[in-house]
Amino acid sequence: MELPRNFNIAVQTLLLNKFRSVLTMVGIAVGIGITIIFVSMGQSAQGFITAQIQSMGFGSNALVVHPGEMDPPIEPSKLTYDDAEQVKNRIPEVIDVIPVVIGSRNARFGNKEDRTMVQGLTANYPRLVNHKVAEGKFFSDIDVDSRRRVCVLGKTIRNKLFGAFSPIGEKIWIGTTKFTCIGEMEEKGEMLGFNMDDIILIPITTAQSLLGTKKILEMVVWAKEEKDLPIIREKIKDMLMKRHKGEDDFHFHTQDEMLSILGTIINALTGFIVAMAALSLLVGALGITNIMLGSLAHRTREIGIRKALGAKDSDIRRQFLLEAGFIGIIGGIIGVGCGSAVSFVVLTLIGMPVWIPWWIIVSALIFCTGIGLVAGVFPAVRAARLSPMEALRYE
Repeated sequence: MELPRNFNIAVQTLLLNKFRSVLTMVGIAVGIGITIIFVSMGQSAQGFITAQIQSMGFGSNALVVHPGEMDPPIEPSKLTYDDAEQVKNRIPEVIDVIPVVIGSRNARFGNKEDRTMVQGLTANYPRLVNHKVAEGKFFSDIDVDSRRRVCVLGKTIRNKLFGAFSPIGEKIWIGTTKFTCIGEMEEKGEMLGFNMDDIILIPITTAQSLLGTKKILEMVVWAKEEKDLPIIREKIKDMLMKRHKGEDDFHFHTQDEMLSILGTIINALTGFIVAMAALSLLVGALGITNIMLGSLAHRTREIGIRKALGAKDSDIRRQFLLEAGFIGIIGGIIGVGCGSAVSFVVLTLIGMPVWIPWWIIVSALIFCTGIGLVAGVFPAVRAARLSPMEALRYE
Protein backbone atom coordinates (compact mmCIF):
# COMPACT_ATOMS: atom_id res chain seq x y z
CA MET A 1 0.00 0.00 0.00
CA GLU A 2 3.05 2.28 0.25
CA LEU A 3 3.29 3.00 -3.51
CA PRO A 4 -0.30 4.33 -3.95
CA ARG A 5 0.21 6.54 -0.90
CA ASN A 6 3.51 7.87 -2.23
CA PHE A 7 1.90 8.45 -5.61
CA ASN A 8 -0.91 10.43 -3.99
CA ILE A 9 1.65 12.59 -2.15
CA ALA A 10 3.46 13.20 -5.45
CA VAL A 11 0.23 14.46 -7.06
CA GLN A 12 -0.40 16.76 -4.09
CA THR A 13 3.13 18.15 -4.45
CA LEU A 14 2.44 19.03 -8.08
CA LEU A 15 -0.83 20.73 -7.15
CA LEU A 16 0.92 22.65 -4.39
CA ASN A 17 3.36 24.12 -6.96
CA LYS A 18 1.03 24.36 -9.96
CA PHE A 19 2.73 27.21 -11.82
CA ARG A 20 6.28 25.95 -11.42
CA SER A 21 5.17 22.38 -12.15
CA VAL A 22 3.49 23.42 -15.41
CA LEU A 23 6.52 25.46 -16.52
CA THR A 24 8.85 22.57 -15.73
CA MET A 25 6.68 20.07 -17.60
CA VAL A 26 6.49 22.45 -20.57
CA GLY A 27 10.29 22.67 -20.66
CA ILE A 28 10.60 18.88 -20.69
CA ALA A 29 7.71 18.47 -23.15
CA VAL A 30 9.28 20.96 -25.59
CA GLY A 31 12.62 19.14 -25.55
CA ILE A 32 11.04 15.70 -25.95
CA GLY A 33 8.54 16.98 -28.54
CA ILE A 34 11.25 18.53 -30.72
CA THR A 35 13.27 15.33 -30.49
CA ILE A 36 10.28 13.19 -31.54
CA ILE A 37 9.43 15.54 -34.44
CA PHE A 38 12.89 15.71 -35.97
CA VAL A 39 13.80 12.06 -35.43
CA SER A 40 10.50 10.90 -36.96
CA MET A 41 10.77 13.36 -39.86
CA GLY A 42 14.40 12.37 -40.45
CA GLN A 43 13.58 8.65 -40.39
CA SER A 44 10.54 9.16 -42.63
CA ALA A 45 12.53 11.25 -45.11
CA GLN A 46 15.34 8.70 -45.18
CA GLY A 47 12.90 5.84 -45.74
CA PHE A 48 11.03 7.79 -48.40
CA ILE A 49 14.14 8.78 -50.36
CA THR A 50 15.60 5.28 -50.00
CA ALA A 51 12.43 3.81 -51.49
CA GLN A 52 12.56 6.33 -54.35
CA ILE A 53 16.20 5.57 -55.13
CA GLN A 54 15.54 1.85 -55.02
CA SER A 55 12.46 2.29 -57.19
CA MET A 56 14.71 3.55 -59.99
CA GLY A 57 15.81 -0.05 -60.30
CA PHE A 58 19.61 0.46 -60.32
CA GLY A 59 19.96 -2.26 -57.69
CA SER A 60 22.82 -3.20 -55.41
CA ASN A 61 24.86 -4.56 -58.34
CA ALA A 62 25.10 -1.14 -60.05
CA LEU A 63 28.04 1.23 -60.00
CA VAL A 64 27.67 4.86 -61.09
CA VAL A 65 30.70 6.63 -62.56
CA HIS A 66 30.52 10.41 -62.05
CA PRO A 67 32.76 13.10 -63.57
CA GLY A 68 35.20 15.03 -61.39
CA GLU A 69 37.02 14.02 -58.23
CA MET A 70 34.05 14.77 -55.96
CA ASP A 71 30.40 15.84 -55.84
CA PRO A 72 29.51 18.28 -57.24
CA PRO A 73 32.18 18.31 -59.97
CA ILE A 74 34.13 21.57 -60.20
CA GLU A 75 35.19 21.10 -63.83
CA PRO A 76 33.11 20.01 -66.87
CA SER A 77 32.75 16.28 -67.46
CA LYS A 78 35.50 14.55 -69.41
CA LEU A 79 33.64 11.24 -69.62
CA THR A 80 32.65 10.21 -73.14
CA TYR A 81 30.20 7.84 -74.79
CA ASP A 82 33.18 5.85 -76.07
CA ASP A 83 34.41 5.47 -72.45
CA ALA A 84 31.12 3.78 -71.62
CA GLU A 85 31.35 1.52 -74.68
CA GLN A 86 34.88 0.46 -73.73
CA VAL A 87 33.82 -0.34 -70.16
CA LYS A 88 30.93 -2.44 -71.50
CA ASN A 89 32.97 -4.33 -74.09
CA ARG A 90 36.34 -4.82 -72.38
CA ILE A 91 35.48 -5.66 -68.76
CA PRO A 92 34.08 -9.22 -68.59
CA GLU A 93 32.49 -8.76 -65.14
CA VAL A 94 30.27 -5.99 -66.57
CA ILE A 95 26.89 -7.09 -67.89
CA ASP A 96 25.74 -3.72 -69.28
CA VAL A 97 26.27 0.05 -69.19
CA ILE A 98 24.00 3.07 -69.66
CA PRO A 99 25.72 6.38 -70.45
CA VAL A 100 23.59 9.43 -69.65
CA VAL A 101 23.36 12.93 -71.18
CA ILE A 102 20.96 15.52 -69.71
CA GLY A 103 19.93 19.01 -70.78
CA SER A 104 16.80 21.14 -71.10
CA ARG A 105 15.00 22.45 -74.17
CA ASN A 106 11.59 23.80 -75.17
CA ALA A 107 9.26 21.12 -76.53
CA ARG A 108 6.51 22.21 -78.94
CA PHE A 109 3.55 20.55 -80.63
CA GLY A 110 1.22 22.80 -82.60
CA ASN A 111 0.61 25.89 -80.49
CA LYS A 112 1.53 24.19 -77.20
CA GLU A 113 5.05 24.65 -75.85
CA ASP A 114 6.78 23.93 -72.57
CA ARG A 115 10.29 23.75 -71.13
CA THR A 116 11.28 20.22 -70.22
CA MET A 117 14.25 18.00 -69.43
CA VAL A 118 15.84 16.05 -72.30
CA GLN A 119 17.70 12.87 -71.41
CA GLY A 120 19.94 11.00 -73.83
CA LEU A 121 20.17 7.25 -73.20
CA THR A 122 20.93 3.95 -74.87
CA ALA A 123 18.32 1.41 -75.96
CA ASN A 124 18.88 -0.86 -72.93
CA TYR A 125 17.35 1.68 -70.49
CA PRO A 126 13.86 0.08 -70.03
CA ARG A 127 15.42 -3.35 -69.58
CA LEU A 128 17.84 -2.30 -66.83
CA VAL A 129 15.93 0.42 -65.01
CA ASN A 130 12.50 0.12 -63.42
CA HIS A 131 10.87 2.47 -65.94
CA LYS A 132 8.85 0.77 -68.66
CA VAL A 133 7.12 1.90 -71.84
CA ALA A 134 3.35 2.39 -71.39
CA GLU A 135 2.44 2.93 -75.04
CA GLY A 136 4.33 2.56 -78.32
CA LYS A 137 7.95 1.46 -78.12
CA PHE A 138 11.39 2.56 -76.97
CA PHE A 139 14.13 3.45 -79.41
CA SER A 140 16.47 0.69 -80.60
CA ASP A 141 20.23 0.21 -80.94
CA ILE A 142 19.83 1.06 -84.65
CA ASP A 143 18.19 4.37 -83.66
CA VAL A 144 21.17 5.13 -81.42
CA ASP A 145 23.79 4.16 -84.00
CA SER A 146 21.97 6.11 -86.75
CA ARG A 147 21.38 9.22 -84.57
CA ARG A 148 17.70 9.07 -85.44
CA ARG A 149 15.45 11.86 -84.27
CA VAL A 150 12.95 9.77 -82.34
CA CYS A 151 11.70 10.39 -78.82
CA VAL A 152 9.74 8.83 -75.96
CA LEU A 153 7.70 11.16 -73.74
CA GLY A 154 7.24 11.21 -69.99
CA LYS A 155 3.66 11.38 -68.72
CA THR A 156 3.75 15.04 -67.66
CA ILE A 157 5.15 16.54 -70.88
CA ARG A 158 2.92 14.22 -72.90
CA ASN A 159 -0.18 15.59 -71.14
CA LYS A 160 1.00 19.18 -71.56
CA LEU A 161 1.52 18.83 -75.30
CA PHE A 162 -1.16 16.32 -76.33
CA GLY A 163 -3.80 16.26 -73.63
CA ALA A 164 -6.14 13.32 -74.27
CA PHE A 165 -4.72 12.54 -77.73
CA SER A 166 -2.12 9.85 -78.41
CA PRO A 167 1.34 11.22 -79.23
CA ILE A 168 2.49 8.09 -81.08
CA GLY A 169 3.61 8.92 -84.61
CA GLU A 170 3.28 12.68 -84.14
CA LYS A 171 6.03 15.16 -84.96
CA ILE A 172 7.21 17.50 -82.18
CA TRP A 173 9.90 20.15 -81.98
CA ILE A 174 12.61 19.84 -79.32
CA GLY A 175 14.50 23.09 -79.48
CA THR A 176 14.95 23.71 -83.20
CA THR A 177 14.97 20.01 -84.18
CA LYS A 178 11.94 18.01 -85.29
CA PHE A 179 11.46 14.57 -83.69
CA THR A 180 9.03 11.70 -84.21
CA CYS A 181 7.32 10.48 -81.05
CA ILE A 182 7.44 6.68 -80.93
CA GLY A 183 6.46 5.95 -77.33
CA GLU A 184 5.21 7.06 -73.93
CA MET A 185 6.75 6.02 -70.61
CA GLU A 186 4.93 4.76 -67.53
CA GLU A 187 4.25 7.35 -64.84
CA LYS A 188 7.15 7.55 -62.41
CA GLY A 189 6.33 10.42 -60.03
CA GLU A 190 8.84 12.62 -58.23
CA MET A 191 12.24 11.76 -56.83
CA LEU A 192 14.18 14.20 -54.62
CA GLY A 193 11.89 16.99 -55.81
CA PHE A 194 12.45 16.24 -59.51
CA ASN A 195 9.45 15.33 -61.67
CA MET A 196 10.54 12.11 -63.36
CA ASP A 197 7.65 12.39 -65.82
CA ASP A 198 8.47 15.89 -67.11
CA ILE A 199 11.13 14.51 -69.40
CA ILE A 200 11.77 13.45 -73.00
CA LEU A 201 14.02 10.46 -73.68
CA ILE A 202 16.02 10.37 -76.93
CA PRO A 203 18.99 8.36 -78.30
CA ILE A 204 22.20 9.48 -76.59
CA THR A 205 23.97 10.14 -79.90
CA THR A 206 21.11 12.40 -81.00
CA ALA A 207 21.14 14.11 -77.59
CA GLN A 208 24.83 14.96 -77.94
CA SER A 209 24.11 16.73 -81.23
CA LEU A 210 20.98 18.43 -79.88
CA LEU A 211 22.66 19.64 -76.68
CA GLY A 212 25.98 20.46 -78.33
CA THR A 213 28.24 18.21 -76.25
CA LYS A 214 30.52 15.26 -76.85
CA LYS A 215 30.63 14.38 -73.13
CA ILE A 216 28.28 12.40 -70.92
CA LEU A 217 26.96 13.32 -67.49
CA GLU A 218 27.60 9.87 -65.99
CA MET A 219 27.54 6.17 -66.75
CA VAL A 220 25.69 3.48 -64.81
CA VAL A 221 27.54 0.14 -64.85
CA TRP A 222 25.84 -3.15 -63.95
CA ALA A 223 27.90 -6.05 -62.62
CA LYS A 224 27.01 -9.66 -63.32
CA GLU A 225 27.27 -10.21 -59.56
CA GLU A 226 27.38 -7.76 -56.67
CA LYS A 227 30.59 -9.28 -55.36
CA ASP A 228 32.35 -8.20 -58.57
CA LEU A 229 31.83 -4.47 -57.88
CA PRO A 230 35.25 -3.89 -56.20
CA ILE A 231 37.01 -5.59 -59.13
CA ILE A 232 34.99 -3.62 -61.67
CA ARG A 233 35.74 -0.37 -59.83
CA GLU A 234 39.49 -0.99 -60.06
CA LYS A 235 39.35 -2.06 -63.71
CA ILE A 236 37.31 1.01 -64.68
CA LYS A 237 39.73 3.23 -62.79
CA ASP A 238 42.75 1.75 -64.60
CA MET A 239 41.02 1.96 -67.98
CA LEU A 240 39.84 5.57 -67.61
CA MET A 241 43.17 6.73 -66.19
CA LYS A 242 44.86 5.42 -69.35
CA ARG A 243 42.22 6.89 -71.65
CA HIS A 244 42.32 10.28 -69.87
CA LYS A 245 46.13 10.51 -69.89
CA GLY A 246 46.58 9.82 -66.20
CA GLU A 247 43.93 12.25 -64.97
CA ASP A 248 41.86 11.05 -62.02
CA ASP A 249 38.82 13.05 -63.21
CA PHE A 250 36.04 10.71 -62.12
CA HIS A 251 34.65 9.03 -59.00
CA PHE A 252 32.28 6.22 -58.12
CA HIS A 253 29.08 5.63 -56.16
CA THR A 254 27.12 2.47 -55.55
CA GLN A 255 23.47 2.56 -54.51
CA ASP A 256 24.45 1.48 -51.00
CA GLU A 257 27.06 4.24 -50.79
CA MET A 258 24.55 6.87 -51.88
CA LEU A 259 22.08 5.64 -49.28
CA SER A 260 24.83 5.65 -46.66
CA ILE A 261 25.76 9.27 -47.48
CA LEU A 262 22.10 10.21 -47.29
CA GLY A 263 21.75 8.53 -43.90
CA THR A 264 24.85 10.27 -42.57
CA ILE A 265 23.57 13.71 -43.62
CA ILE A 266 20.10 13.16 -42.13
CA ASN A 267 21.52 11.73 -38.90
CA ALA A 268 23.92 14.67 -38.54
CA LEU A 269 21.11 17.20 -38.99
CA THR A 270 18.86 15.28 -36.60
CA GLY A 271 21.66 15.07 -34.03
CA PHE A 272 22.23 18.81 -34.19
CA ILE A 273 18.54 19.58 -33.64
CA VAL A 274 18.32 17.06 -30.80
CA ALA A 275 21.35 18.69 -29.15
CA MET A 276 19.53 22.01 -29.27
CA ALA A 277 16.44 20.36 -27.79
CA ALA A 278 18.60 19.10 -24.92
CA LEU A 279 18.77 22.69 -23.67
CA SER A 280 15.03 22.56 -22.98
CA LEU A 281 15.54 19.32 -21.08
CA LEU A 282 18.30 20.95 -19.02
CA VAL A 283 15.96 23.81 -18.13
CA GLY A 284 13.33 21.23 -17.20
CA ALA A 285 15.78 19.39 -14.96
CA LEU A 286 16.68 22.60 -13.14
CA GLY A 287 12.96 23.29 -12.76
CA ILE A 288 12.43 19.88 -11.14
CA THR A 289 15.26 20.53 -8.69
CA ASN A 290 13.77 23.93 -7.88
CA ILE A 291 10.30 22.45 -7.29
CA MET A 292 11.63 19.71 -5.02
CA LEU A 293 13.71 22.18 -2.99
CA GLY A 294 10.64 24.38 -2.61
CA SER A 295 8.64 21.32 -1.59
CA LEU A 296 11.31 20.49 0.98
CA ALA A 297 10.96 23.94 2.57
CA HIS A 298 7.17 23.54 2.84
CA ARG A 299 7.30 19.97 4.16
CA THR A 300 10.12 20.14 6.71
CA ARG A 301 7.80 19.63 9.69
CA GLU A 302 6.05 16.82 7.82
CA ILE A 303 9.40 15.09 7.33
CA GLY A 304 10.19 15.54 11.03
CA ILE A 305 6.86 13.98 12.03
CA ARG A 306 7.34 11.03 9.65
CA LYS A 307 10.83 10.40 11.03
CA ALA A 308 9.56 10.66 14.60
CA LEU A 309 6.95 8.01 13.76
CA GLY A 310 9.62 5.66 12.44
CA ALA A 311 10.19 6.60 8.78
CA LYS A 312 13.68 5.75 7.58
CA ASP A 313 16.01 8.01 5.58
CA SER A 314 15.49 5.65 2.61
CA ASP A 315 11.71 6.20 2.84
CA ILE A 316 12.15 9.98 2.59
CA ARG A 317 14.61 9.68 -0.31
CA ARG A 318 12.29 7.31 -2.14
CA GLN A 319 9.36 9.71 -1.74
CA PHE A 320 11.26 12.69 -3.15
CA LEU A 321 12.75 10.67 -6.02
CA LEU A 322 9.30 9.32 -6.88
CA GLU A 323 7.89 12.85 -7.02
CA ALA A 324 10.77 14.10 -9.19
CA GLY A 325 10.49 11.12 -11.54
CA PHE A 326 6.71 11.65 -11.72
CA ILE A 327 7.19 15.23 -12.92
CA GLY A 328 9.70 14.06 -15.54
CA ILE A 329 7.51 11.25 -16.90
CA ILE A 330 4.41 13.48 -17.13
CA GLY A 331 6.41 16.07 -19.11
CA GLY A 332 7.74 13.28 -21.30
CA ILE A 333 4.28 11.85 -22.00
CA ILE A 334 3.03 15.31 -22.99
CA GLY A 335 6.08 15.81 -25.25
CA VAL A 336 5.70 12.40 -26.90
CA GLY A 337 2.00 13.00 -27.52
CA CYS A 338 2.44 16.50 -28.96
CA GLY A 339 5.55 15.58 -30.96
CA SER A 340 3.88 12.51 -32.47
CA ALA A 341 0.76 14.51 -33.37
CA VAL A 342 2.77 17.29 -35.03
CA SER A 343 4.89 14.73 -36.93
CA PHE A 344 1.78 12.94 -38.17
CA VAL A 345 0.14 16.16 -39.39
CA VAL A 346 3.27 17.58 -41.08
CA LEU A 347 4.30 14.33 -42.78
CA THR A 348 0.74 13.72 -43.97
CA LEU A 349 0.45 17.24 -45.39
CA ILE A 350 3.70 16.96 -47.37
CA GLY A 351 2.75 13.50 -48.65
CA MET A 352 5.47 11.48 -46.94
CA PRO A 353 4.96 8.17 -45.11
CA VAL A 354 4.52 8.62 -41.36
CA TRP A 355 7.17 6.72 -39.45
CA ILE A 356 7.59 7.38 -35.73
CA PRO A 357 10.11 4.78 -34.52
CA TRP A 358 9.02 2.96 -31.35
CA TRP A 359 12.53 3.16 -29.96
CA ILE A 360 12.53 6.98 -29.90
CA ILE A 361 9.27 6.99 -27.90
CA VAL A 362 10.57 4.44 -25.39
CA SER A 363 13.94 6.19 -25.19
CA ALA A 364 12.28 9.58 -24.67
CA LEU A 365 10.12 8.32 -21.81
CA ILE A 366 13.05 6.55 -20.14
CA PHE A 367 15.26 9.60 -20.63
CA CYS A 368 12.83 12.14 -19.17
CA THR A 369 12.13 9.83 -16.22
CA GLY A 370 15.89 9.61 -15.68
CA ILE A 371 16.15 13.41 -15.85
CA GLY A 372 13.51 13.66 -13.15
CA LEU A 373 15.28 11.16 -10.92
CA VAL A 374 18.70 12.78 -11.37
CA ALA A 375 17.25 16.25 -10.77
CA GLY A 376 15.59 14.98 -7.58
CA VAL A 377 18.71 13.41 -6.07
CA PHE A 378 20.00 16.56 -4.34
CA PRO A 379 16.64 17.53 -2.76
CA ALA A 380 16.06 13.86 -1.78
CA VAL A 381 19.42 13.61 -0.04
CA ARG A 382 18.85 16.90 1.80
CA ALA A 383 15.41 15.80 2.91
CA ALA A 384 16.71 12.42 4.15
CA ARG A 385 19.49 14.06 6.18
CA LEU A 386 17.17 16.32 8.17
CA SER A 387 17.31 15.71 11.89
CA PRO A 388 13.84 14.88 13.31
CA MET A 389 14.29 17.36 16.19
CA GLU A 390 15.43 20.22 13.91
CA ALA A 391 12.62 19.45 11.45
CA LEU A 392 9.95 19.53 14.16
CA ARG A 393 11.21 22.92 15.38
CA TYR A 394 11.11 24.35 11.81
CA GLU A 395 8.54 27.11 11.29
